[in-house]
Amino acid sequence: MTQRMTCEQAMRQFFAYLDRALEGEPLHAFETHLEDCLDCCDRLQFSRRVDAFVKERLVDAPLPEGLEDRLRGGLRRVRDAGKA
Repeated sequence: MTQRMTCEQAMRQFFAYLDRALEGEPLHAFETHLEDCLDCCDRLQFSRRVDAFVKERLVDAPLPEGLEDRLRGGLRRVRDAGKA
């Protein structure tokens, strides 16, 4: 029998779940935990409301000058460091 996920374990998976990045057993374990844990369900609903609020307010907000170049440069450095 599989051990049930704790709230602490669920919180480590929380953002992956919100980003729809969980699959298979991790997704099943997280959703099973949500069925039994009102606190984590409340946190999930709150996070969804905050996410919707932020997305609604930032629809037309321009990115700060140079942000895209800095992000791409950082990603290249991480990628290149992984090759070394």
